[in-house]
Amino acid sequence: MRSLVEAKTRLRMSADNPHIQSLKQAGYRLTQARLTVLEVLEAERGHITSADVLQKVERINPAIGRASVFRTLELFTQLGFIRPTYIHTSATPTYVMMHGGHHHHVICTECKRFFEFDNCGMEALTNNLQRELDVQISGHLLEFYGVCADCRGPDRAERRT
Repeated sequence: MRSLVEAKTRLRMSADNPHIQSLKQAGYRLTQARLTVLEVLEAERGHITSADVLQKVERINPAIGRASVFRTLELFTQLGFIRPTYIHTSATPTYVMMHGGHHHHVICTECKRFFEFDNCGMEALTNNLQRELDVQISGHLLEFYGVCADCRGPDRAERRT
């Protein structure tokens, strides 16, 4: 079991960890559960189900309960650190980290693999929405769904060319 001090040290309590700074600024305590869940999410880059978060948190600190993990995931969602994404009709979300308030990826509907990309081209739309609707947009999640080349197989790839 790791100590709270170890978790804080690993996550760099200084200004270079925006999630910890956001928790502090919003008035939340840096509990063992919050720091451990954050550690797991950052290690996985946020592409992780709640079941996987539970399993990894338990390995780090078995004293952290299931309810604490789910409350922390809900808090992190409210604060905009993560967003749940659902593939087809799956009832279990996969959580993705929202670095800088946005995240972009393509999800293969067959193998569930994520393909991340950086430039989403949403700057003009964001500016238009802010101006037209008089809102301050703080982030976005852009998801595309399709079938990757591996799942399409070589015969399908050949037919496309």
